[in-house]
This record gives sequence, C-alpha cells and structure tokens, in this order.
Amino acid sequence: MYLRAIPVLLLAACGSSQPSVAGPQRPDPLGAGDHAVPIDGVTLAYHVAGSGPRCVVVPGGPGLSWTYARMPALEKRLTLVYVEPIGSGASGRLPQGQTYSLQRYADQLEAFRAAVGLERACFIGHSHGGMIVLRYAAQHANRVSALVAYDAPVRFDKDFEDTMFASAKKWFEGKPWYAGAIGVFQGPDAKTDEEATAAWAKILPLYFYDYDSNAAAYDSGKVALSAAPDAQAAKTEHPTDLRAELPGIKAPTLVVVGARDFICSEPFAREIASGVHGAHLVVLEKSGHMGHMEEPDRFATVVGDFVVTHAE
Repeated sequence: MYLRAIPVLLLAACGSSQPSVAGPQRPDPLGAGDHAVPIDGVTLAYHVAGSGPRCVVVPGGPGLSWTYARMPALEKRLTLVYVEPIGSGASGRLPQGQTYSLQRYADQLEAFRAAVGLERACFIGHSHGGMIVLRYAAQHANRVSALVAYDAPVRFDKDFEDTMFASAKKWFEGKPWYAGAIGVFQGPDAKTDEEATAAWAKILPLYFYDYDSNAAAYDSGKVALSAAPDAQAAKTEHPTDLRAELPGIKAPTLVVVGARDFICSEPFAREIASGVHGAHLVVLEKSGHMGHMEEPDRFATVVGDFVVTHAE
C-alpha cells in the first residue's frame, strides 16, 4: 500500500513567526508494508516486514505467489524485503514475444536494488529464486553483503532431472498421493494461471518431508501460480549450469538444503558449497523443499545467525 505524501507545516527557526512549508514527504521505499516500483516498464511489487538487518528475499517458482515464502520466525531477527519477480503475483507480466530468462530476472534484481536505494544488501533466494541470486551475486559481487542459497538448483540438466525423479520415487512412492502428484509433475505445462494453480496444489505434497503428518499446517503453500514464466521461458534455459560462475561470488555464503528435498537435493547443494569459496552448508534434517515451514525455528536460527554475523 502506498503512503500518501502529506505536506508538513513547520515553524521557522530563530524564533520567526512566519511559517514555512516543507516539501511533500516521500514514502520510505523500504518501510514496512506493500510497495511497487516500475522497472524497465514493468511493475515490480515487493513487501517489507520484520526488524533487524535487511535482506532481500527472492521466492521460487518461477511464477509462485510470494506469500508461500513468508518467513515469520525469521522476521523476528531480520527485516525481509520480499520481491515478487516479474510474472508472479502483483508484479507485471512481460508482453508476448518477450521471454522470462534467468538473466532477465537477475537484471531486474539489480535494477530493483538501485531503485529502492540499497547500496549493498543481503540476498536470500529460495528454489528458482536461489538460482537468480547465485547469478546475481556472481555478476554484482560488490553489491552483495551476504548470500543465502536456500534449496537452490545450481544446474538444470539430465543428471539433475534423473536425480529428482529417483529421489521422489525413493521417498514417496508408497504414499497414496504419489502417482497423481508425479503424473502432474511430469505432464505438460499449464497454459493458464488457473491450470497452473491447480497443478501446483496437486504436486505440493512432494515438496515436504512428511506431508501426510502435517498437511493441515502447510495450507500456506497452496498459493497461486502464474503460467506466464513457463509459457514465455527462454528456450536456452535448459540445460543451464551455473557451476562455472560460482567462483565469482565473493560474499559470505550460506547454503541451506532440506534432507528430503527431492527437487534440489543435497548433492546439488554441495556443488554450490564447494564452488563458492568459504561457503557454509547446513542440512535441515526434518525438511523437504520448505524448511521455513517445516523447521521454522531451526531455519530462523541458522539463517538469522549467519546474516547478523555478516550484517553491515
């Protein structure tokens, strides 16, 4: 929500009886609440909550509503700036003919940083958002004070895909929802937002360590999904491999992964940790792809301690 600028009447200094009118106050672009900023002709929505050192959060998807990534426990330690990447939520969609590419997301992130007046910042990227912040941190090393790659892929290729399906089968094949979920996951891309949202609800159980025991607690994961990023994705995105870019990341880096994350599993998290000099790896033992929901206190402690240690 925008704050309306209110002219403020001030008494002039030195005892003057003549009032003077200050210029209109501008809303703080990083104040608590809902905001939006135009980036390259496309509206980028973002939300600020919490207290403490500031971190920019880039959610996954691409196309998922940012609300699934809300981290209330971490907001007690940090001020989180949740960005809605283009093509998702309240942010704008690209015109037909333009593509959603990893590079475009990274360029948008840099433009956002400049637009809201952040000289340097901590960045937390989850899932596909983790891939965005890895690319960003490699290309804009001087703008990143600390980096958290959370359940992030470092590459999309056949090995990644084979591991993903093997992990899903190993951990979940006996579940009553498995056949339906994996069938939708392997099916054709949704063509409408409604189809994409319905598909996401079907595959969501795969993303948790133990969905059956906690299904009611994870309703916050059932969010809207935009079909636009998949429908207009750059054809060169697959295969993608960021391993050669990792040495360019100079910021202190934390890699967080769930022990039963089928989609961005521990072997790939270890590739990130070994590729970024000095990176530290933490495995959340009772989490899948949604550690901030499954182990919120543990997640908040691990990420909060790391960011506070490296805050500027």
